[in-house]
Order: sequence, then structure tokens, then C-alpha cells
Amino acid sequence: MNLHHNEEIFEELIQLTAKHYNLPSNAVRKDYFITRILSHLQNSPYVNQVVFKGGTSLSKCYPGSIERFSEDIDLTYIPEDDMSNKQVSKQLKAIERVLVGSGNVEKIGAERNDRNKSSYVWFTDEHKEIERIKLEIGSSVRPHPYSIRQLQSYIQDFLEHMDESEAIEEFQLEKLRINVLSIERTFVDKILSIKRHAMCGTLHEKVRHIYDVVKLSEMKEVKSFLEDKENLKNNIQITKQTDAIYLEKRNTAKGYNPEDDYDFITWKVKLSNDIKASYEDLHNTLLYTNQKQDWSKVERVFAHINQTLLEIGE
Repeated sequence: MNLHHNEEIFEELIQLTAKHYNLPSNAVRKDYFITRILSHLQNSPYVNQVVFKGGTSLSKCYPGSIERFSEDIDLTYIPEDDMSNKQVSKQLKAIERVLVGSGNVEKIGAERNDRNKSSYVWFTDEHKEIERIKLEIGSSVRPHPYSIRQLQSYIQDFLEHMDESEAIEEFQLEKLRINVLSIERTFVDKILSIKRHAMCGTLHEKVRHIYDVVKLSEMKEVKSFLEDKENLKNNIQITKQTDAIYLEKRNTAKGYNPEDDYDFITWKVKLSNDIKASYEDLHNTLLYTNQKQDWSKVERVFAHINQTLLEIGE
């Protein structure tokens, strides 16, 4: 039996898990359904052709990287070289159907084309606003490098902690193993995305990316990556090229050239007081921690990133 079909036990486990890990119950609920959607991927024929990426992939697959709540599922499908746009579109729809399963779906028309399918997914109408997960499956971005990583829900973490293996089996909870974008490439995606949103006036919607970059910059893997100039330049160039294709397909960010130099000094002014205020309030809106975020650290981190990219001509 699927856990959420036993409403009484499901609600009880949400509350127990939330209390044990000091998390909001809504975050535990959404995490369960995010993991459930990804379980549909693991158990599908498409598992080897799809890569999990973005902020949720960090919080679920790279423990200790970021401390914020999961909001969406961002996936990239790797099409065969000779596939037409029509064939890719058909495949994306098929993957979307598999992932949604018995859930409810609301398509996001403005974000759907031959190379991208976005929708909102939820499983119970009673908790629609709490459960609603944005699911995006694209194929324009080249997801390299990636590796197989493991994840599971907070509820399963709690049941394992309580040595409740029978409950895990009864409610068909499982450890998932899926393709996940590398933390280094995710870092590059984030720093370039922040510039794009700053230049296009939409950074106020993506303040969480700033937090992600600051947190990732503290990790030894990312510190080593920034020192490996050849690997860094290669990742920057790949990401710029795929961003250019992605933006062309989405017909967005007109006037912004993703292949330009990073040049933080010229767009630093776009980091307005409103964005600063939103960043400093993240501990009240998005983060596990109650600690207020330090804006001066943001400026130091991005100045360091800018200097590093300047040294490699990017």
C-alpha cells in the first residue's frame, strides 16, 4: 500500500518526522511527494535517459550542501542524436505521464514547447496548495557531468532511525538511485543563472539561487573546482553554450547574451535593496535554519567568483 493512501498513518508520520528533524510538517509532506515522483522515474524505462538537477537535487542528493526546502523537480532528458523536435516532444510527454502517475496535473502553457514540458503536480485536492510541485522536464541543456546518486524521503529517514523496516516495506518506501547532475556543474548553472536574472530584472524571483551559491562556495568540492582552471573553463563554456540554446528555445531574456564575460562589476548594481532584504529574510521563508543570512558575504563570494572567471577569460 502507498503510504499516502492510509491518511491517518500518513498524517501521523508527517508530524512525527517533522518533530524529530525540527522541520515544518508541510515540508515533510512535499518532500514525500517529490520523492514519490522520482520513484516513478527510477522504476521506468527512462531512468538512464534523465538527469535530476537544480536546487532540489542538491538538498536531496548532496547532504550538507544547502539547507532549504525543496520546491520543484528539474529534470533533463538526454535525447538520441538523430531525434527530431517532434520526437523529443513526444518523449517528454511520455516521461511526464510516467512521473505524474496517478497524480493531478496542471500544465504551464507558457513553459511548454518541443524541448520543454512544465506542469504543476499534486496528489490530494485537500492539500493541493501545500503539495503542489513544479515539474520541469527539458532537453535543451546538456547535463554534463552527472553520476548515479541515492536519495529517500524524510519519512523513510525517520522510519529507518526508528528501526521500522516492516513499515518501510509495507508502505513501499525505497531508496532511489537516479542520475544527478554534478555539484560543480550545478554551481556553474547557478552563478550564470543569477547574472541572467539580474540583467533581466527577475532576480527577485530567484533569490534562493544566491543562497545556493554562497553555501556551495563553502564546500571543499567547489573550492577545489574553482582552483582547477581548465575544468572550470570547460564547464563554464559548456554551460554558456547550452544556456544560449535554452534561451533561444524559450524565447526569453532578449538582449542578454549568455556567452558574454561574467563581469560582476557591471551588474552588481542590479542587486537591489529589495533583493538584499529578501535574502536576509530567507531564514523566515525558505531555510531550515533560523540564522539570518549575511549580505556582505554575498558580495565577497561573487567578487571572488568574478576574479576567478576573469583569470580564465570568462
